[in-house]
Amino acid sequence: MLLSYKFKNFCSFKEEVEFSLLATEDKRTDFPENYFHGTTDVLKSAVIVGENAGGKSNFIKSLQYLKKFFKDNQSVASNIEYLNDDYTKTKKNLRYCDTLQTFSLEVLIKNDIYAYDLNIDYLGIKDEKLSIKKQGTTQYTPIFILERSEEDDLLQNLVEKNFREWNLLNLKFRVTLNQNYEQLKNFLKSKPAKNDSIGLYLSKIALLDVPEAVNFINWINNTLCFEFAPYSGYESSDERLKKSDILKIITDRRFIEILKIIDSSIVEVKPDNSFPYQNTIIVRQNSERQIFERELQFDSAGLRDYFRWAIQIFKVIYENKVLFADEMDRALNPVLSDKIVSLIHGTEHQGQFIFTTHNVLHLNLRKQMKEQIYFVTKDLSTLHSELYSLADFSDIDYDSEENIYEFYLRGVLGGIIRG
Repeated sequence: MLLSYKFKNFCSFKEEVEFSLLATEDKRTDFPENYFHGTTDVLKSAVIVGENAGGKSNFIKSLQYLKKFFKDNQSVASNIEYLNDDYTKTKKNLRYCDTLQTFSLEVLIKNDIYAYDLNIDYLGIKDEKLSIKKQGTTQYTPIFILERSEEDDLLQNLVEKNFREWNLLNLKFRVTLNQNYEQLKNFLKSKPAKNDSIGLYLSKIALLDVPEAVNFINWINNTLCFEFAPYSGYESSDERLKKSDILKIITDRRFIEILKIIDSSIVEVKPDNSFPYQNTIIVRQNSERQIFERELQFDSAGLRDYFRWAIQIFKVIYENKVLFADEMDRALNPVLSDKIVSLIHGTEHQGQFIFTTHNVLHLNLRKQMKEQIYFVTKDLSTLHSELYSLADFSDIDYDSEENIYEFYLRGVLGGIIRG
């Protein structure tokens, strides 16, 4: 489960952003279904509210961007297209850009807490670190630390050189391991130090079956996933389900129960093995027990959109995935969205559902704790986005006679773009 995520200098976000899913409020006893009860109490869901173009999608894309370093295992370096928008003032010239980007994750895996930190710039990895806090302990133990030496004169004088030469530099690194992995040390020594050959060192350690590295990478690649509303302008889930995985889900009887949220008459799904999103048959039964069948592609637009979301909800509830969903309300109406959140809260699992929305009706302190509600706002004078939690507003009371969304609409809570 995701405990916290921090990043800096990504698209519209310039300053450090901190997002937490730790359940720490005293109000936990009033919301027993909203979090996973364990040694560490972790929230099952969070909602991020904000106006169009405020930065909600950029927040999710920052984490998706980080995941691609693990998934592709290619050279790791800052991409000018994903630096803070200030770069537009410099005509996309790296020579004058702040290219340092930072990412930090805390994750609960098998009762142990893993902390991963990655700092990158246009040269590549500046430093990388994996630590673990074993169950019952209070301190992190480093698994490995990779640090780039800043003493190299080539680095100090790089801005004066031709930028086409930077990928030919022999960068110097220092690796610290908490165990005597001789095989790993020899493996690292055998690799050239050129920047264009350096992927994540965590991936190299995992190749040698270092268990902590394997566990963390498996979590990133197999548990963390993303979904975007149709026609949102963003690429859909970066870990496209294999056809066999889709078929396995939609033939599960529990999947039918998720579909019934939108249409209680649905009694069966007959999957098409070749085109499950188009030719799958939806079977309905009316009050007189008459059966009606229709291909998904000819069914209502609402059901077609919801069908894909139902697969993602299944992954959260029954496969314990951590799902970041962008603009769910673009495809689902507010009532249906609310039912999905209620289902996630009311079901025993260890998955998490984090979604962005424009729907102010999700600002409901009768169903969510303050620390489950986040806002994104953008300052039009700087074009910088900011993310913060409702829990930061100590004067907002759970028993307030005024609804939270009324505070929001008046601009008291931010999240509404203003010049």
